[in-house]
Amino acid sequence: MVRAGALIAVLAAAVAVIPATASAATPPLTITASTSGPLATGSTTNFLGNVGVTYGITYTLKASSADTLTGVGFADALPAGAQLDDEVGETAKNCGTPFVPANQAGASSVTESGLTVIGSAASGYVGSCTITLEFVDNAPQTAAPDAITLASTGYSVNNGTTTTTATTATIVDASLTVAGLPTLSETGVTDNATYGYGQSVLLGFSATPATNDSIAANGVYATDDQGNTLATGQAVNTDVPGSHQVQVWVQTVDGYLGSQTYSYTVNSPKLLSVKTTKTGDVDFDVEYLAAGSVAADVVDGKTVIAKVTKKVSVGKSTAVTVAPTAAGKKALTKLTTVTKKVKEKYKVKVRVKVKGKTKVETKTRTKTVTKTTVKAIKVTLSVLYTAADWSYIGTQPTITKAGITLK
Repeated sequence: MVRAGALIAVLAAAVAVIPATASAATPPLTITASTSGPLATGSTTNFLGNVGVTYGITYTLKASSADTLTGVGFADALPAGAQLDDEVGETAKNCGTPFVPANQAGASSVTESGLTVIGSAASGYVGSCTITLEFVDNAPQTAAPDAITLASTGYSVNNGTTTTTATTATIVDASLTVAGLPTLSETGVTDNATYGYGQSVLLGFSATPATNDSIAANGVYATDDQGNTLATGQAVNTDVPGSHQVQVWVQTVDGYLGSQTYSYTVNSPKLLSVKTTKTGDVDFDVEYLAAGSVAADVVDGKTVIAKVTKKVSVGKSTAVTVAPTAAGKKALTKLTTVTKKVKEKYKVKVRVKVKGKTKVETKTRTKTVTKTTVKAIKVTLSVLYTAADWSYIGTQPTITKAGITLK
């Protein structure tokens, strides 16, 4: 399955208040935690995530309108199974100069210290202090809380007139529900299968979300290696011979994106063999996988000497006999049989008996004989194979001689 990271988007969470000290009705600091995953339906506290997907977790630190807070620190125990990702997604803004979040990749908790937070009415205010880290959860879980705690040393509060020490804060905490992976189902295309050129192969697919999850709108679809997007029930492309792939994709509302890949090969019909019968007919075999028809012409130059059309049903191969046309029979006879008279030399032995002795003499003579020879011809066999919305043309251009046999 293929995984993709989620975009970082800060969302709201519910408020859980740590009681303030007697010196202040409301603590001068509010710390809010949120993640980039979506909120569960109807909830303002429970964020959604998916196993193996990277999300952002953002801490927003806000001071009372006239306060400047220094030396702020906090810790956060992440939900069970969650751990910080690498430092690539770490950012800090308006938290003091300079301030860089600690690199805590692989940690199950967050610890930050030495922050400066300026209130909106204080001098030098440019916005709340925000720290964003990235985390990934490795196991499904239901509504696991994180737990933010303020540093026990407290922090300094300057309201423009006096500086005091505070040890409490308003904590806006959240929980995280982590869903398992969705299940993909596919029919029609068998992995590593071989299909005929133009064969109808319908692709079907669906996805089932895990508990506490749901499929995104238009979140189940397929693509192929030829740039096509396919809907369930649509045929895969078998009009291009060779090796191909189709991928079925699923996307969930919590940012998970995965796919399953199926490979297949497309064969085209093949002209297997060509031969002739004793009557001068031409036979050939064609391999096919879909129903259609075969049309064949045997041509000598511009003269069609044989042709045939035959319907074929689904199968592996078919044999077709191409009978010569009337013009074809005449052309074949004329072109392949040549009769002429030639003079041949031969030797004659003569026996002569003289005085009881035999003498043999050899003399050369010439005679005229009639001789029939076969003149080679060249013809082309063209095969047009048609099935549904596709066609295939195969040729054999080297058929020669009266017997029309292959070289």
